[in-house]
Order: sequence, then C-alpha cells, then structure tokens
Amino acid sequence: MRIGAHVSSAGGPHLVFERARAIGAEAVQLFISAPRQWKLPEITAGQVDLFQRQREAAGMPAFFHGVYLINFGSQDEALLARSVASLKAYRHYAGRMGVAGTIFHVGSHLGAGFDGAMVERIARMLTEVLDDEPRNPSLVILENNAGQGNCIGGKFAELGRIIRALGEHPSLGVCLDTCHAYAMGYDLATSDGCSAAMEEFDREIGFGRLVAVHANDTKQPLGTFRDRHENIGEGYLGLAGFRTLMAHPAFRDVPFLLEVPGFDGNGPDAQNIQRLKRIRRELGIAPPRLPPISRLAKAR
Repeated sequence: MRIGAHVSSAGGPHLVFERARAIGAEAVQLFISAPRQWKLPEITAGQVDLFQRQREAAGMPAFFHGVYLINFGSQDEALLARSVASLKAYRHYAGRMGVAGTIFHVGSHLGAGFDGAMVERIARMLTEVLDDEPRNPSLVILENNAGQGNCIGGKFAELGRIIRALGEHPSLGVCLDTCHAYAMGYDLATSDGCSAAMEEFDREIGFGRLVAVHANDTKQPLGTFRDRHENIGEGYLGLAGFRTLMAHPAFRDVPFLLEVPGFDGNGPDAQNIQRLKRIRRELGIAPPRLPPISRLAKAR
C-alpha cells in the first residue's frame, strides 16, 4: 500500500518525482497536457528518456490522469472523436514512459440515459483506444463518479457493465475515488458500510480490476452527489473512516493517490501524506522500500 499524490508536472514531467519525494509520496499521478484543453500532449524523445530514468531512480509507480473534457457519453460526434484521440495519446505516452495507466472519467450521458445502446457505444470507443496499440502494456483505468450531472460510473454496476461489454479486456482497470463513492452513498467510513460497498465492488467489477485509489476526504455528507474534496481527516470520512477502509483487504496492495486541496491550498502535501502513513503504520502494513533520494539527482 503506497501513499502517493497528484503532483504538478510544470517544467517537465520528469520533475514530478522530486516533488513527490519532497512531500513523502511513494507513488505519483500527473497530467501531461492542460487538463481543461483538448490540445494533445507533445513529449519529446529526450523528455521520455529523462522521465523513465527519474521514475526508475525514484522507485515509484506513476499514473496519468486524463483531461477533464473527455466524455464518452456525449451525443456530439466531434466531442466523441476528441475524447478518443485524447485517451489514445495519453495511452501512447504512458506505454513509452513506463506509466502504469491513465485514469479518466467516462463522462456524462447528459440526460440520454445509461441504457444498452449507450453501453455499447462506450465499449466500441474504448475498444478503438485499446486496439490502437494492442501491445501497449499501459492500462486504461475507469474512475467512479460522484453522480452529479448524469455522470456515468457513479454506481459500481455501471462500470461493471462497461467492462463486460468490452469482453473483460485485460487492459481495463478501475480507480476508486473515496470522495466520489461517499457522495454516491457508499458509506466507506463505517465497517458495515465499507464491507457492503466492497462486496458490491467485487461482485460488479472484481477486486482484480482495482489498481488505484483516489484518497480524498469529502466536504459533503453521505449520498449528496457532490464532488467536493477535503484534506484527510478534515471531512465526513475522517481519520476513522480512512482507517476503516485501509484495513479492508481489497486495498492492501493498491496505491493511494491524494487529490486533496492541501492545508496551504496548494494541493497534496506532506501533512496529508503523513496522516495516511500513520494509519498504515497503526494497521501494521509495511511501507515500500524506496531508493535514496540522491539517485534522482544522478539520473538527470
């Protein structure tokens, strides 16, 4: 169970590893293009090589987060084409840079409904992404949504339907966002609620698909369908809630990636990471062994 964070890639993607280690992170998530723009990422061969060397020196797994504009539930053919192109580009670079996978939101059906035709269309487009580079080992990772605005994937059953429609493709994974799940009514903060939620997850998706956790507390009460991230221990999940879910065996070998506002308002920070590490230590879960941070400088 690694405790990681979403980190800024400003100045070059290779810099995320120094920034991650500076706050005590053991895994990293990043954007490789502006998250609210359609411009495709452009990464040179030199940047790819530098990122790979820094990743190996840091000894930590990396994940991309796809752009927020992706919407595979849209009726707009131009938007669908852009969504496919963006995810293809992210997966291409993920494969070249040794990144575990690209986490993304499926989107919103915008009132059209999540029916059989919608599932088939989403599956067809995701198949196009996966077939573009069939030997690419990087995963395409679906993230659960908070339920607002007709979003797809708030319920685990919806993600499961998409996965089954792709014939249980081995390159599909799932990232569980704790804030989103709580907003959807999955009470991860209590022992009974967490057990029930994860039983449903295993039934609809399977624990083998769980490859990452977006570890976020929430500013909103249970089942309010609102995506409002809060620092660890400062929201409705609370420290006790994170202790409950981190104790569940489904999460034992899954990296936790913080997307919290930070106590200084600048995103994930050392204090948030230390809170999760303290819980991990209390649970008796061994931390990963990371190489000396001095190796990062040598890899430049």
